[in-house]
Amino acid sequence: MKTVIAALALSGLAASAASAQVNTFTLNDGLFRYSVGAVNGGATARTGTGAGLSTNFGLASGTGALVTADQLYQHHFWYRSAGDTREFALSNMTASFALGGNSIFTRYVEPIGGSTTAGTLTFELTYTLNQITSTSAAVTINWSIVNNSNSSQTVNFFSYADSDIASAGNDSGSYTSGSGVNFYRNDDVVSPGNGSFFTMGADLRLNNNWNIGPYSTSATSTTSPLAFLINSSVNNLTNFDSAAGAADNCAALQWQDMVIDAGGTVGGRVTLGYNYVVPTPGAAALLGLGGLAAFRRRRA
Repeated sequence: MKTVIAALALSGLAASAASAQVNTFTLNDGLFRYSVGAVNGGATARTGTGAGLSTNFGLASGTGALVTADQLYQHHFWYRSAGDTREFALSNMTASFALGGNSIFTRYVEPIGGSTTAGTLTFELTYTLNQITSTSAAVTINWSIVNNSNSSQTVNFFSYADSDIASAGNDSGSYTSGSGVNFYRNDDVVSPGNGSFFTMGADLRLNNNWNIGPYSTSATSTTSPLAFLINSSVNNLTNFDSAAGAADNCAALQWQDMVIDAGGTVGGRVTLGYNYVVPTPGAAALLGLGGLAAFRRRRA
């Protein structure tokens, strides 16, 4: 099993945009904790050579340690614009500030078309952790992409996650689409009766493509979703599960060829669930996030 990093401390945040951006953050709500490392990774992280950001998601003790099997090992976002010859991880953070103990706003300004200097796409991500029950929680990530250029731009956006339920080698991934929510689900196939599972769902703006496959940091892998993002070529996800049942699997979602007008914005939401699946439209609203959802619908 891959080594789980310790929970990280939220530091250097202010009530308004910070002049020095965070490199790690931790969110807390009720019994649950979500923490991320190296969110401001710089040039090395841009090519994805560091793979997904180290991430923890689980029940926390009073001392801050995760007291149950951590359900998440990595999660991050990639993008590709017209003229790019590969996918790039978000890495050029320009602002971050806490919205409370369970929420944080981050902003990245990234180049278009392979440039390393011109920052013409702005990515804004708001992470919010909510305890749903004593055994379930959700991290909603409301995202938006702003085109700062003087012409329309075609952008591909990717959300990647590697989750380990109980034992990394004994997981089973599946993908479900329709009814206004698309989601990847990872279950513990050794002890399926324990009810432990992880989900990564897309709503507000549904993803077009997806992949589930074995976890691998090798850019030469032909089946790992992570390899599609960190290799040096252009890739679209292929809507295929190559994990073959029980395996150490990971998954990626893709929003393909979104055309953003000059000065325009597109947006959506990714939800990371701990024993939780995003409700379909018309079902019970996600606890505590109705306002954010409505806000993103107006901007999308």
